[in-house]
Amino acid sequence: MKAIHVVSTRPTTNYYVSRAEGSPYRQEDFEVLTTVLSALEWRRHNGVIRLYTDPPGQEFYDRLGLLDLDLWDGGVDARLLESASQTINGGVFWSFGKIVALRQEAAPCCVMDIDLIVWDGIGQLVTAEVMSLHEESLGFAAYVGRDRLVAPPGFDWSGLDWSVAPCSAALLVFTKDAFKDAYADRALSFMAGNPVRSEPDRSVPAHPIFAEQRLLPMCAKASGVRIGSFLRDYTGAELWSGRKNKTFTHLWNAKSLLHNNPSRRRELCARYAHRVRRDYPDVAKVLARSELLREHFRTADGL
Repeated sequence: MKAIHVVSTRPTTNYYVSRAEGSPYRQEDFEVLTTVLSALEWRRHNGVIRLYTDPPGQEFYDRLGLLDLDLWDGGVDARLLESASQTINGGVFWSFGKIVALRQEAAPCCVMDIDLIVWDGIGQLVTAEVMSLHEESLGFAAYVGRDRLVAPPGFDWSGLDWSVAPCSAALLVFTKDAFKDAYADRALSFMAGNPVRSEPDRSVPAHPIFAEQRLLPMCAKASGVRIGSFLRDYTGAELWSGRKNKTFTHLWNAKSLLHNNPSRRRELCARYAHRVRRDYPDVAKVLARSELLREHFRTADGL
């Protein structure tokens, strides 16, 4: 199965971090190492992987030597996101590129966040037309009612059941084109020309999360499509503990900790560098030459 990574540099703010307008695009050391392992492990266990980015993102990865390594063996597309509708406000819809790329790809396909690693084959776990990593609780503050969402004129609200459980969009598998395309078109119609300029009072990012994690299961129910869950639902405490789940690693909330805790950050980077050196020595040789990652590979030698 083909997977896609999507890195758009147009948004200067996401759920965790902001960068100054006009500043060069960059990722932190732990983000790069997670991305590398995400791509390599997918290739090892599940199939090809393709990167959708834009020229600044392509330039960033090229400086690290990742493009010469053909890390993304399904190719690198730096044009689609660059030409995506400029009527989509990247400051609000910071994950818009994932839906743009999803609409471009043919099923079966998997769209996977660059902070998520799949350590084993998942083909046997696909039990529904659409699969998500897990369901989420409607109690999360970002899942607001329709009265608190801004939509462009003419957006189609019909047939949406607001009681449906949201699902994580960190990893989504679509096995058929018809529903994939219908969902992507509806999500893009919510984002394109949307007049919302920012979330009110710096509140949680309700609009991008609606487009990805709430609209998807709503559209699925309206279409009679079942969404399966790799990790079942949010009530399964054992699935969050790490004791039973050995297939998926998702940094998610840990990124806040890693941004602000240098010792934990160095520890994770050294572990990831050790894993890369052990399993992918040719990749490790290239990464160890970069100023961003050199020290972590030196530390990894002592593990």
